[in-house]
Amino acid sequence: MKGRWRAIRPWDRVLLVGFVAAFALTRAGRVAERDPYWQIRAGAENLAGVPLARPDTWTWSGVPGDWYPNSPLWNVLLALSYSTGGFWGFFAFISLVLVLLLALVVALGGRLGARPLPGLVALFAVFAGALPYLGARATLGAQVLLLVAVCVVVALGDRADGLSTTALVATTTAAAGVLSVLGNWLHLSFLVLGPGLAVVWAAVWALTPWVTGSRRALVIAGGGAGWVLGPLLSPYGLTGGLERARAVQDASQGLLTEWSSPFAPVQGGQWDVMAVAALLVAVAAVWWLYREWRRGSDIRVLAALAMIGVPATAAGMVALRFLGIGPVTLAPVVAAVATHLVDRLRRPRGPRPAQGRLAVALRDYTAGRFWRVVLTVVLAVLAPVALVLAAEHGVPREQAVVARLPAGCRVFSAPDIGGVVVLLRPDAPVRIDGRADFFGREFLLGSIAFYTGEAADVVPDGTGCVLLDPSTRLTRGLRARLEASTDWRLAATENGVELWEPR
Repeated sequence: MKGRWRAIRPWDRVLLVGFVAAFALTRAGRVAERDPYWQIRAGAENLAGVPLARPDTWTWSGVPGDWYPNSPLWNVLLALSYSTGGFWGFFAFISLVLVLLLALVVALGGRLGARPLPGLVALFAVFAGALPYLGARATLGAQVLLLVAVCVVVALGDRADGLSTTALVATTTAAAGVLSVLGNWLHLSFLVLGPGLAVVWAAVWALTPWVTGSRRALVIAGGGAGWVLGPLLSPYGLTGGLERARAVQDASQGLLTEWSSPFAPVQGGQWDVMAVAALLVAVAAVWWLYREWRRGSDIRVLAALAMIGVPATAAGMVALRFLGIGPVTLAPVVAAVATHLVDRLRRPRGPRPAQGRLAVALRDYTAGRFWRVVLTVVLAVLAPVALVLAAEHGVPREQAVVARLPAGCRVFSAPDIGGVVVLLRPDAPVRIDGRADFFGREFLLGSIAFYTGEAADVVPDGTGCVLLDPSTRLTRGLRARLEASTDWRLAATENGVELWEPR
């Protein structure tokens, strides 16, 4: 895609690449999520021939019924990377996906007119706010596909004049179909995102003035047909997929952080700040879209990003899991707006520019040479930190204590630690892991009662050993009861994670 990032100074290019690499290595090195670990095992089982829907073999919970993975393709990709190089392979794969996401954001920012230095500052301000969403999550792959879909439809429009109507319609239909099928196998959220992207593509073609009349109608119809393929060819079909998506929501709503509103009383103040920042980004994007439309600019990229990012931000006010999609999708727009604001600050407002202290300061502190020095210093400080975190290469901090589990021990823990046990110790069944939709709401509520110390017993009947992180608020009640109990003893503490065994 054409953009202004190409004609940049060599050192600006170094800064851009350096920050992208540092960000990707940092986020891939220390993995905050724990779902990717049990997803590796799920993908490995699929590669070994186990069907998608299968009975549970990981737990001793006794929950009946089959389990349906919600991100089968992502699970397989994680498993392939892990089988290739262990945790280093896992780390390399997540790093590459993050680099691809950032490269797409940078490319789209350049298309909108962002310059390297103000754009870079703006982009990483947005990414810093969206950190919880930029990790080894299946939604990371979905976010990449969203931006790829925007790039593809705009690129097809750019080349429309060089293609016959038949070739253009066929290419558009095929591209939409491939992206739709990939998306639905990557994550079931594409059952909703796919039809939304069909509308986005239709809007982009409607805003492509050199594709008109019947040609425009045919290409819109072709793209819509392609996007319909995904839900029809999703892992469980359209009806089954919607049922699985509803099961996740029913089990998690109001219980898990990502399914709660950022303004819920139980959430920390950080989510309030992030929600307000996301709303400001959405408002800025809408204003910029209106401004460019009034100026008669090409608004295809702007419209596509806004049609994805603004509704996602609105949905994030209800459920946190959607909140990250909005700011990341709109990050290229923020880079363009930041570039415009810097230009306005540096532009003289009259025939005789003011020479006061404020005018001089604005010119000095918005100059490229000033920000090259600042960003170089920041990168020099961040680089060692990024290398230290990259050295962790995705290894969960629970690894050492999980290795000390007695063979065959029935583990009770919070779901995040259970996900690590599922991968590293298949011989030690867990009571619960991160598959909320499989366990169901009642089982989750029962587990929470043990975590908080409100259950009648200290631990569920049948528990052989307990793993917990005493720093988490959720399990403080459980730890207090274990500590006071004469039946349990602290057997080991590794990296802040405790192993409790019967006396």
